[in-house]
Amino acid sequence: MNKKYQKGGALLLAGILTFSMTAPVFAKVRVATEAEETVTGPMTLEQIQKEVLKNNRIKTTMALNYKKILAGLDAIDDGLSDLKDAQDSAAHARRAAGDAAAKGQGTIGSVISPTSPASDQVLGGVSSGLLSGSAKMASAMEDMTDSIADSKRDELEDQQQDLKNKKQDLNKTQEDWNNQALLVSQLLVEKTVQIESGIRLLEEKQQLLERVYQITEKKAALGLSIDVDLKQAKLTVQQNSKDIQDAKDGLILIKRQLNDLMGRSIDDTLEVIAPDRTRVIEYAPEYSEELLKEATDNNYQLRTLQRDYQQAEKKTKDSTLYSGQIKAHEVDMDIAKVSVETQKTNIANDLKKKLDSINKAAAAYQLQKDTTEKAKIQWEQQQKSAKLGLISSVEIQGLQLQFEQNDLALMQAAYDYDLAWEEYRLLMKGTSLDIYSNYKARISG
Repeated sequence: MNKKYQKGGALLLAGILTFSMTAPVFAKVRVATEAEETVTGPMTLEQIQKEVLKNNRIKTTMALNYKKILAGLDAIDDGLSDLKDAQDSAAHARRAAGDAAAKGQGTIGSVISPTSPASDQVLGGVSSGLLSGSAKMASAMEDMTDSIADSKRDELEDQQQDLKNKKQDLNKTQEDWNNQALLVSQLLVEKTVQIESGIRLLEEKQQLLERVYQITEKKAALGLSIDVDLKQAKLTVQQNSKDIQDAKDGLILIKRQLNDLMGRSIDDTLEVIAPDRTRVIEYAPEYSEELLKEATDNNYQLRTLQRDYQQAEKKTKDSTLYSGQIKAHEVDMDIAKVSVETQKTNIANDLKKKLDSINKAAAAYQLQKDTTEKAKIQWEQQQKSAKLGLISSVEIQGLQLQFEQNDLALMQAAYDYDLAWEEYRLLMKGTSLDIYSNYKARISG
């Protein structure tokens, strides 16, 4: 069952989390009604997350699947009720036939006596035999109905249990999707802010490079620089221009993904407000058995594997099954047992990785904070030197660009730190991170 749950969850959610040059396949255009609250202007992360949870089509798809499961359970209940009615009817028919036979036998006995004519005695014997046969036939029909009903009941109860498991799995899938949707939204919003900041820096860099090219061009005209320097300066300008366009293309794709997640038209205008950066840096707790137990107890995939084991074990004790079927279920028990132990190992490894990621992100964030503070002091000193005419305008423009790049690196370190903590919290809650991790890998590639 765990494979079905894992595969089903991946298939259900993968369509929305596709990062490519094409428009998302499942893009949906929504028409807001007067009763709906629409968000206009720049949006905060919280507003975007709220829209994602409220309007995304995945929520509708899951609700429809849930209704389908409930309908299936109702149908099985109806089937089980019909089987009981059939058995009750057969039992009633058997009792009625028995009562009729007994009554008929009594009537025949009161009418037919040893002194009755031979023809009457023969007729009485035939009638008695027919009544007895009718009672036996009704009893046989009841036995056959019971046998068929028992077989069909086992089949329906298996289907019922399977649907109950799917219902439970779908509830968990929906919970996981809500949690992952919040984290994916955070990832995309922070990536959007980083790219927008990066584009601004690249455009500033473009201005600087064009100034350098113009200076190099004038030097070449005066014979103060070689032709190779001029060509290199031109290539640098062209490459940076390409980098700007690539960044803008990437920004369009990410905003399309955000719009799609919110159930909006993918090319709707979207302005994003940068989330606040975490001020206090904390390191991860120490790995411990208590921490591992909490993560293990909350892991739903592990529970589905344990459920598979229990169901297979129950089947091995079913006396109505053939020996070959019982052996097959014993193998299922062995497979489930190995899978349970493997999953426990995976949980422990994932926990260690998340704790390590937090510590690395915290260290990188602290280092970048220190670097940025140092760069700020140096930048203030360089501005004073520029006012004294000790640094050229081109040099001060380059130094300003370096300082702003440090600030952008600080933003990225802060957001990476926040995401590392969120990933850890979801792991401890037992939320699957498969879709989020896949999407993170795509936009980081």
